[in-house]
Amino acid sequence: MEPSGGLQAELDALAARIGHGVSVDDPEGRLVAYSAQDAGADAARVTSILSRQVAPAIQDWQNRHGIAEATGPVRIPANPDLGMAPRVCVPIRKDQRCLGYLWVLEPGDPLDDTTIAAALRCAHDLADVLARRPGPPLEWDVDGLVRRLLGEDSGADVRDRLAAAIPALVGATIQVCAAVPYRPGEESVAALTSADFQRLTASMSPALRRHPAYVGSFVGATHVVALFRHLGDEDACDALRAVGEVTEDATAATRTRFAVGAGEPAPYAAGTARAAYAQALAAAELAVLDPALPKPLCWSGLGPYRSLLRASPPPADDVLSPLDRAGGSGGMLARTLETYLDLGGDAQRTAARLRLHRTSLYYRLNRAADLLGADLADGLVRLELHLALKGRRLARRTLT
Repeated sequence: MEPSGGLQAELDALAARIGHGVSVDDPEGRLVAYSAQDAGADAARVTSILSRQVAPAIQDWQNRHGIAEATGPVRIPANPDLGMAPRVCVPIRKDQRCLGYLWVLEPGDPLDDTTIAAALRCAHDLADVLARRPGPPLEWDVDGLVRRLLGEDSGADVRDRLAAAIPALVGATIQVCAAVPYRPGEESVAALTSADFQRLTASMSPALRRHPAYVGSFVGATHVVALFRHLGDEDACDALRAVGEVTEDATAATRTRFAVGAGEPAPYAAGTARAAYAQALAAAELAVLDPALPKPLCWSGLGPYRSLLRASPPPADDVLSPLDRAGGSGGMLARTLETYLDLGGDAQRTAARLRLHRTSLYYRLNRAADLLGADLADGLVRLELHLALKGRRLARRTLT
C-alpha cells in the first residue's frame, strides 16, 4: 500500500480488507478522516463525524487508557454512557512524534491478530501521509478554534487563525451566548446527560449556521456555547432566541430545559472573548439559581450580581446565620424576605407572588426581622440583607 494513495484511499482500503469501520483523529481530538465502511458504527462515532470533533468526555475516556503514551495498539473498552462500543486505537507516530490515532471499531468479537497487523501496517503508512499533510481545512475546525479562543490557552495565534477562517471577524464586535441545563421547578443547574450531549453536538452548528452573525459553537461537559458577531441589539436578541430554540429542540423529549445567557458585546480579541464567555455563563447559571431573574438573561440584566461577581472573595453572609439556626422555618423566612426585597418592599406584590394572605406575609417578615435583629424600614439594613441573600445564591454557583 503506497502512501501516495492518499489518506482517504488508505482508510477505505483498510476498512474493505478487515470489514470494520476505521477513522483517524489528530492529537487534539479533531476528526481528520473516516472510512466509507461503516460496519458497527456507534453513537460516539456518528457524533464525531457530524461535529468533526471528538467529544471531551470521550477524549477523557480514551486518554485514561494511555493512548497518548502508547507506541502500540490499545484496546478501549465499551462505555455505554458515552455511546461507545469497544474499539482499538493504533497511535500514528513518526520519529517519536504522535501525529494522530487510527481507530478500528470492534462491535463484535475482539479483533484477531491478522486484523491488528493490518491496522499497524496502515498506521505506519499513514504516518508518512500525515507528516506531509498541512492539516484539515480551516472551515472544518471553526468550532474547535472557538473552543480554544474562549479557553485559558488562547492567544493571538488562535485569534488570527479564526479570523482567517471567518474574515468578517477582523475589527468586529462579538457576543457570546451560553446555555446551561436545569429541571423545571428546581433552582439548580442540572447535569448534561450523555444523550443530550450527543444530540446537541450533532445539532448545534447545523442549526445555528442559518443565523447571519453565527461564527461557531461547542458543547462542553456542563453547558453549550455559541459565538456570534454583534450586529446590533436586535441581532443579539435573535442570537439568544436561536440558541434557546436549538437547545430546546434537541432535548424536547426529556425534562431537561436550558437557560440562556449572553455576555456584553466586546471587541474581537482573545482576552475580551474570554471575559464575554465568563459573563454569558454567569448569566445563564444565575438565571437558574435565582427565580427572580428572567430567562433568557443578558449580563446587563444581572443587577447586583455584577458587583458580587467582581468581589474577591465573595462577601460573607454571616448576617443571615440567625435564620439558619431557626431550623426548618429559616429557609422559608429567607425566601419570603428575599422576594419582598426583590419586589422593592411591595407587600401586595409579594403576597401575590408567594400566594400568601397579607397577614401571613407580615407575620413572616416580622419573624425574620426579630430573628435577625433588623429594622426592615431602614434602607441600609435592607440593602445589606438583600446583598447577603444574593451572595448566598452566588455561592451556590461556585459549588455546582
